[in-house]
Amino acid sequence: MEPSLFYKMGQSQKDSEDTDVVIVAQHVSSLMGTLGVAPRLLDLNGSSPDIINASIFCSIDSVPSIHEYYKAINVAGITLFTMGGAAVVLILLLYVDTLRHIMRNAPPLVKTHSAFVLSVYPVVAMATYCAIIVPRAQLLAEAVTQGVFMASLYQLFCLLVAYCGGEAELIRRVKPNSLNLRVGPCCCWPCCCLPQVTVNKEHVRKLRMLILQLPVVQGLVYMILMVMWAEEESLYQVNYMYLQPVVVLSILFGIWGISMTIKMLAEVLKDHHMQGKFLVLQFVLLLAKMQGLVFRILVWASLLPCRPPITPTVYANLIYNSLMLAEMVILGIVARLLYRKELPDLDFIESRTQPQQVYAVGDVCIPSPEKILASQEHKSAMEQDNNNVA
Repeated sequence: MEPSLFYKMGQSQKDSEDTDVVIVAQHVSSLMGTLGVAPRLLDLNGSSPDIINASIFCSIDSVPSIHEYYKAINVAGITLFTMGGAAVVLILLLYVDTLRHIMRNAPPLVKTHSAFVLSVYPVVAMATYCAIIVPRAQLLAEAVTQGVFMASLYQLFCLLVAYCGGEAELIRRVKPNSLNLRVGPCCCWPCCCLPQVTVNKEHVRKLRMLILQLPVVQGLVYMILMVMWAEEESLYQVNYMYLQPVVVLSILFGIWGISMTIKMLAEVLKDHHMQGKFLVLQFVLLLAKMQGLVFRILVWASLLPCRPPITPTVYANLIYNSLMLAEMVILGIVARLLYRKELPDLDFIESRTQPQQVYAVGDVCIPSPEKILASQEHKSAMEQDNNNVA
């Protein structure tokens, strides 16, 4: 047999062994990354351990442990941590200042709902900052952001109802008008043929349920995703996109409900800055979803650098969370300006809710001793005046 043939057979066997080593390295790296251990492997010559080839490591969608993460952080990372902490403190100060103003000046019916709606900015900021300092907390931060936004959107609906003095007062003040169903995002096209309906208790209750489904559905979806992630991260990665249609439909119906409510109350609450308060809250969801999608595409397209243990996913999450913190500062400032504006006089609302004094039958039929004494004094004074006249 020719020597070249022996060489080809040996080379083929060596290539097969190298392929097996690469496959084993990928499985070992995935397992050790899940356990939070730095992926290392002995080379074929038996030399000291070294980091697995960067191309193999970066092809795996892994997130380092907090120990590996901090070992790789440089001066830029420390600066980012410091600025993020300062942003969180600033957002908390803005929230406390606005909350003090609301508690002192706002009507009693709207204080609780206003405080809850405004809490979305500090809660999202703290969850985002946690994802910056602990990279594996990204899914939890996204779930908190989603959940607190959905709950705040329902509280915004309750705030609008409270501005009117409750559902009964809302129906009374909007009674001549009708509820327009042809609003975005679900029915804004010209061919939409939904009829206009009268404003009554049943339809207001349906509006409430349309918005209330948001925190319920979103909470269930994210609970399922987090269970998958806890069981196996690859299971979460595979099923994430399949659950997104449910998330999107729930959000569309919820935004549709609050849009119909704002349009219905446009004339009644024209001085309450409804549109601005809705937009400054809606931007939390838009920024979180749109920016998250953009950075996922960047990771899938391999457009971000990889310097193990800082993978493209970690880079994407860092940039995304840093942008979210800066945007929460801006939205918190705008929300503070909106909620510190003086509200119109709501005395007609409060007068309906003030307790009225109730008199018992005995209070009417049996006069008190003071009343008897005053009556006798008045009678004696009248008799004395009559005698003087005579």
